[in-house]
Amino acid sequence: MLPVEKIASGTITNFILYLAIIGILLFVATVLRLKINFLKKAFIPASLIAGIIGLILGPYVLGLFSAEMRSSLSAMPTPFIVIVFACMQLGVKRSNLKDALILSAPSVIQGYLYSFVQVGVTCLLTALLFTPLWGTNSIFGCIVEVGFEGGHGTAGGMTEVYAELGWAAGGDVGQTTATIGLIIAIVGGIILINMGVKRRYTTVLEDSSALNAGQETFTGGEKKPSTYTTISGNVVETFAFHAALIGIAIFIGKVIIYLFDLVFHYSLPLFPFAMIGGWLLNMVLQRTPLAELMDRGIFVHIQSLTMDFLIVAAVASVSIPVILENWKPLLISCTLVTAIIIWLFWWTSPRLYKKHWFECAITRFGVATGVAAIGLMLLRTCDPEMKTEAGTVYGLGTPFVSPFVGGGLITTAYPYLIVAMGALKCGLLFVGISIALILLCMLVGLWNRKPVMEQRGNL
Repeated sequence: MLPVEKIASGTITNFILYLAIIGILLFVATVLRLKINFLKKAFIPASLIAGIIGLILGPYVLGLFSAEMRSSLSAMPTPFIVIVFACMQLGVKRSNLKDALILSAPSVIQGYLYSFVQVGVTCLLTALLFTPLWGTNSIFGCIVEVGFEGGHGTAGGMTEVYAELGWAAGGDVGQTTATIGLIIAIVGGIILINMGVKRRYTTVLEDSSALNAGQETFTGGEKKPSTYTTISGNVVETFAFHAALIGIAIFIGKVIIYLFDLVFHYSLPLFPFAMIGGWLLNMVLQRTPLAELMDRGIFVHIQSLTMDFLIVAAVASVSIPVILENWKPLLISCTLVTAIIIWLFWWTSPRLYKKHWFECAITRFGVATGVAAIGLMLLRTCDPEMKTEAGTVYGLGTPFVSPFVGGGLITTAYPYLIVAMGALKCGLLFVGISIALILLCMLVGLWNRKPVMEQRGNL
């Protein structure tokens, strides 16, 4: 066992040490990702590879990392996800609400449909099968939505909620579900794209052999600028200015939670309210000249950096004994939910989207089973030059989905609803809402009764 805790002492110093270890794992994983052809073809992100390496080095396999280190790593996703969510609305330009809703409505509907199905089906399985057979905690009913639609960050942020509600194992189970979802999003997404190409459902991509042709490194004159300097270094470093705005957003979220606890005597997780804090701050700044000093690209990079570190820490710190204890309900629920999501992908997508249905749908599939980055990766895979409107549709729909499901306020409320109502009632409720949502689309004219499946060249 490596005595890494003896290298440094003190909470902050240890935090820096663990960041360094995550950095080492991520560096090694990046080299492996670039050198090993299988990992490239499978589109496995370096952060997931690094997390798996950390898990192998941990106390449950090789034992090179101590149990104390695993415990410390398991605590890191919670503050990381606060930063990720604080960035979500910062720097987002205001758009015409009506136009945004009209264009993004199918993506928004599908986002909620996937979330409600994931919760509804898992709650029914928990109430009718898992709890009677294996004594599974009823809160397990929300674990697939938190892991799939929410991802590692949301799973980490919900750890304290699970513990507060009496299910201490929920954090580890949630991180495992998020890892399963990430793999399903990548592997399943690539399989769906291959099927779409063969059936001429893709608008741009004509040959599946082009799937692995994307450039992965940029050197020399190929290097691309991705952010802008918006304020002179004589005043403040641009990234420091943006980090300050993130800090303000988090502080606003903390104040909201404090006031809520003061009035209702009830504690809430910080991460969704950090997003609300960012939304409030952005709404104010967009009405001032300071809006021009915000570069959305910087917030996206900070968000992505934090997510990579978060995934490494989350996967590396998964408790294998907890997973072995819950492997049966995990296997059954993840398998059945994935099958239903794929069925909904093929059935609802061409009937919801007016144009470029496959590209719009594959983006939402990646987000609903993995994370936003995977959804966009799948989109770029089948639409490398972003010729379709799928990216715009997803982007416009994000403010109407992310604050609520997949880690937002509704996701945060799921375990409380299950505790209050029971898994069976929650399952029936959300399956019923899912069916009602589809029926509503049919009634209000958002349903293509005679969908055009083939999209090739239909720009």
